[in-house]
Amino acid sequence: MIVTHKIEYYNIVIISDYAKGGGYQMGYLHLYGENSKYLGYLGIIKNGKVLPSNIQQQDGTLNIYFHELELQTILDTFKKPNPIFVKFNTDLKSGSLVIGKYDIKTNELAA
Repeated sequence: MIVTHKIEYYNIVIISDYAKGGGYQMGYLHLYGENSKYLGYLGIIKNGKVLPSNIQQQDGTLNIYFHELELQTILDTFKKPNPIFVKFNTDLKSGSLVIGKYDIKTNELAA
């Protein structure tokens, strides 16, 4: 199953040597949807370290991990004027950011 949420806004937290990521977690981008609903976070892990498994919590919030090398691309994505969505495949445990008009009912980019 694919879960898709439109991101309305986000917060960035940059941290130093956070133990939860095995000492390799360097930050989070907390994601929020409609009505300030917390959607989850993109966790940023130091380059060269094994990424934790992406998960969807029981309450539906997402924990999706990227290496710090990808942080600039993620930040550039949020600068785009088009709508941004977070997409999570519950079977493959893969997450992604999608830019553009998106039909949540069909999980497809709009024409």
